[in-house]
Amino acid sequence: MNKDRWISALHWRRDSQQTRSQKTQTALLDAAEALIVEKGLDGTSVTDVAQRAGSSVGAVYHHFKDKKALYYAVFHRMTEALADLNRQAADPARWEGASVRDLLEGYIDLRFHQSRAGGNSKRATALVMADDPELKAHMAEIKREGNLALLRLILARCSEIAHPDPQFAAAFVIDQLSAMFYARSDPYQIKSAIAACDDETFKDQALKWAEVVLGLPTRPDKPRN
Repeated sequence: MNKDRWISALHWRRDSQQTRSQKTQTALLDAAEALIVEKGLDGTSVTDVAQRAGSSVGAVYHHFKDKKALYYAVFHRMTEALADLNRQAADPARWEGASVRDLLEGYIDLRFHQSRAGGNSKRATALVMADDPELKAHMAEIKREGNLALLRLILARCSEIAHPDPQFAAAFVIDQLSAMFYARSDPYQIKSAIAACDDETFKDQALKWAEVVLGLPTRPDKPRN
């Protein structure tokens, strides 16, 4: 069975016909992301962005009021894509026939995909929001909405959960999985056991732990290829 069966149809970026103006804006944002990662926020100039995008300084100011507006657009593009992905992943029809364990496995696979596919967008967004509490709060809210959507999907299958308080147990598992992923991505946690293990080991152990907390029926270990 395809291990990504529950999330393979999700769209990581919106695919649509772009106008010439939209293509220019996309090129400018791509250039800004790459330069922010390479040079930092202060080291990136509007001229740098225009040159990297193969455009003009005038084109930058046509699309963005100033450099700060450009940086906010970088952040908005990433958060809009994340929010759209959350909406798709929260669709109950996508998970028809899925068990609680399938939901958790899909969540872990989704987080893996996000960490691998983020590239410059993820790193640049982190730098843009680093010193802005409002942007941090907005990102946290988007992630919270995604976790709440997962919680609703799990609670719709609460008959599978043997824990006496399914809502608490499910919320606890989701919160802890989120914290585990943060530990894997945080450079200050690089020596932790969670950060050091490979993805498949992490996924296997995280699912076994979640099964115990929720009281799910356990599955026999699968032989490794």
